[in-house]
Amino acid sequence: MEGLGFSIILILIPILIIGIPIGLSYITNRILKKKGVSPKWRLLSLLPILIVGYLIYDALYPNKDFYRADFKEVTGVEMPTDSDFEYKTATFPDQFGDYTSISLIKVDNRFYDELENILISKGFTENFRHINSNEFDSMKSKIKEMKIEKEYGKENGDKFYYVGFLSDKQTLIIERISW
Repeated sequence: MEGLGFSIILILIPILIIGIPIGLSYITNRILKKKGVSPKWRLLSLLPILIVGYLIYDALYPNKDFYRADFKEVTGVEMPTDSDFEYKTATFPDQFGDYTSISLIKVDNRFYDELENILISKGFTENFRHINSNEFDSMKSKIKEMKIEKEYGKENGDKFYYVGFLSDKQTLIIERISW
């Protein structure tokens, strides 16, 4: 029976997160309408729905700052400002906050060459066994004719960090997995 209670809670939480703003907007709109407030001002009653909608969108499609933070967490250094994202994806965090993120990042040649020594100094292992994920498989279709020349990995408690160096000498694969 314990599992049933947890399942009910997992169903109720999204209903409440979405239902409360919708109900609040509806009730606010009705009150404003009864008071004779003009329709353009009643649009403000949609604000709770818009806020929750934005938060859900941001959780499903993280912005570049999210991937920049993952880059720093994985490599231990800031991502160069002149870098470009070629591809990025992440899973939605589970109930414990665990997720997988992966990105293809184009950097300048100098940083590309320096990063290998930085990773070694931070305890990364070359040819580390890679943990396969659906996100990694999706990313592989984006690298086209390039090959992964070097791979570095590190386990950090319940997290796995991976950095792949591609054959164009500019593109990096950054992957963070937590479980």
